[in-house]
Amino acid sequence: MFRIAYILGRRADLLVFIALPFIALAAGMASQKWLPVTAVAAVGLWMTTPHHFASWLRTFGFADEFHRWRFKLILGPIVIFSLVCLGLQWSPLTIAMLVMLWDHQHSLMQQYGFSRIYDFKAGTGSPSTARFDYLFNWIVYGNMFLVSPYWTEIWALELYQWKVPLNATIIQTVHTVSWTVTLVFLFTYVGHIAWSISNGHRVNPMKYLFLGASYFMWYFIAWYSSSALLYMVAHRIMHGLQYDVIVYSYIHRKAAKTDGVRKIMALLARPQNILLLLAFAALYTVVFALLIGHNLTDFGLGLIHYDLPYDSLRELGIYNYVDASGYQLFAVTLINAVGLVHYYYDSFIWKVRDTKVQTGL
Repeated sequence: MFRIAYILGRRADLLVFIALPFIALAAGMASQKWLPVTAVAAVGLWMTTPHHFASWLRTFGFADEFHRWRFKLILGPIVIFSLVCLGLQWSPLTIAMLVMLWDHQHSLMQQYGFSRIYDFKAGTGSPSTARFDYLFNWIVYGNMFLVSPYWTEIWALELYQWKVPLNATIIQTVHTVSWTVTLVFLFTYVGHIAWSISNGHRVNPMKYLFLGASYFMWYFIAWYSSSALLYMVAHRIMHGLQYDVIVYSYIHRKAAKTDGVRKIMALLARPQNILLLLAFAALYTVVFALLIGHNLTDFGLGLIHYDLPYDSLRELGIYNYVDASGYQLFAVTLINAVGLVHYYYDSFIWKVRDTKVQTGL
């Protein structure tokens, strides 16, 4: 009935994939309570930027993968940064919303990817399990986004800005429909697990422990928090560290099995050079931090100005953003916008069904 397998190893998986969401939650709550807004932004920056570096390393470190994807790798960043610059001039909160939506999609797809790796490692699941895992992540994460108090305030304000008629009844209807769809699917998901077992397909308990820990953290913060940066700190600790670990594991394994590895990649992939890898990540983060360290608006060379001309929705309990909230949203947007290229690359370089990717897993 059960077949346990690990992505990294028993102890490492228990720490990185099971315990880390709870550690991240505690760190995020401590940051909100004891650190000022700018310091919390710095925590988010130092958690976010190193995992972007890991993405560049994984993307460009293997010659075969670069040649395979070179057109997408070069053209994508040009298009993305052009659209972000135009969007910040035209409607900054819309860009913030789109960046956050892509960040959410990227996050839930990372958790989906890890769940697929757990089944790949253990040889568990039925042929339809991947589809059910995919729907699980979209529906459960989407429900959090639609119904939680924190995210409802954000998407309701954005729709109101676009002149979409909203009232308390409409918002409540969205919540009711979302919860109904989610609960029906969860019963179906459990039924699929039971059906798989009854038909001789084993399950990997580590996958479900991992998904449970991840979604507990996200759901708890979405109902507890009213701060964009609190969510960012906890989310980035979990998301960033898990990504860093899987990238290092991937490049270490693939560098040992394949040719065409660039010299810098071969050097950093050696276990004895882990401190050198961390030093490169820290240097990359320092350079990025210097670009935005004095004033976040300086990142746009004085061309980007942030303003929130939004009215309040008093009947829904939503009021005008104060300066601190506007600063938080702007900080999240700028830091995340740099990661859009990272989201874009990850959308096609990580496919568990790809035999070339399996070499490093």
